[in-house]
Amino acid sequence: MKVTTQGVKLNEETRARLKSASAKLDRTSHWFMKKAILTFIEKVEAGAGIEEFVAVELLDKDTKRHSIARRLCKDCGSNGVS
Repeated sequence: MKVTTQGVKLNEETRARLKSASAKLDRTSHWFMKKAILTFIEKVEAGAGIEEFVAVELLDKDTKRHSIARRLCKDCGSNGVS
């Protein structure tokens, strides 16, 4: 099985929280991130929508920042944000 590296940008506070949480489980930060990603993938594959991960009241702000469709939309303003 071919393996590739993906990068995740984290601020210092999030890195510290990740390190602390993974240490509480006696696991590496790598294990913790990989497990979290696989858990999300499994939920989406089982039918979960974005509402399962983002509170409805925060969805519009999150969509403006993270939606692939908005980024590709030529009529949505600069950088896909209207």
